[in-house]
Amino acid sequence: MARKTKEDAEATRERVLMAALDLFSEKGYSHTTFSDIAKRINMTRGAVYWHFDNKPALLAALIEYAYKRKQQMVGESTPNLHSIKDLRQRFIAYARVVAEDAVIRKFEFLMHYQMEWSEELLTETHKRMNEIRRNPLEEFKTCFQMPEIVHGLRPDVNLDQLILTLASFWLGLCTMYLGRCPRMDFNSCADSNFELPGRMSLAQMAGSGFDLIMKTVSTEGQLDE
Repeated sequence: MARKTKEDAEATRERVLMAALDLFSEKGYSHTTFSDIAKRINMTRGAVYWHFDNKPALLAALIEYAYKRKQQMVGESTPNLHSIKDLRQRFIAYARVVAEDAVIRKFEFLMHYQMEWSEELLTETHKRMNEIRRNPLEEFKTCFQMPEIVHGLRPDVNLDQLILTLASFWLGLCTMYLGRCPRMDFNSCADSNFELPGRMSLAQMAGSGFDLIMKTVSTEGQLDE
C-alpha cells in the first residue's frame, strides 16, 4: 500500500508540473497563481502547496524535469561523443527534441518568452539548479576537451570563445524558431558548397550553423570524417 501511495504522489506531482507548464507558457510565470494551477487539474490549492512550497520551488522542479527529459532523449539518440561529428549529431539531437517533443517545446517557449526574470528569482533558481546539474556551458566545454575532439581543433582556438559562440547561436536559433520568425531563404547564400532548402527544419538549421562555426576552428577534413 505504501508503494502505491508513493507512486500516486509522484503521479500527482507530475500533473502539477504539467499544469504549471501549460499555464506558465500561456499566461506567463508572474501572472500564474497556485490557485490557477489547482483549478486546471481540479485540485485544491493546499494540495499544490503540499508538493511545492512556492512558485520558485515549482519552477526549479520544472526546469529539473525538463533537463532530465532532454538528457534522456538526447542521450538515447547520441550515447557516445568521440569526435566533432558526434558533437554535431548531439547538437542536432537537441534541436530535434525541441522541434518534436511537445513538452520540451512548450518548456523552451516558456524560458524564452514567458519568464520575467528578477535578480532574486535568477539567484534562487541558479542555486537550485547547481545542486542537480553542472553549468551547461562547462558541461559543453568538457566535451570539447576530450583528446579525440581537441585533436580536430586548430591549436590556436580559444575554447571559451568557441563555446559561447555555439551557445549564442543555439539560443538565437531557438528564439527565432519558437517565436515563429519568418524562415530565412538560404537559397540566396553565396557559398555554393551549402545547398540548403528555402525552408529548413530546426535540426537542419542547427546542423548548418554548427558546420559554419566549426569550419573556422577545425583542422581540415574533420567535419567530413
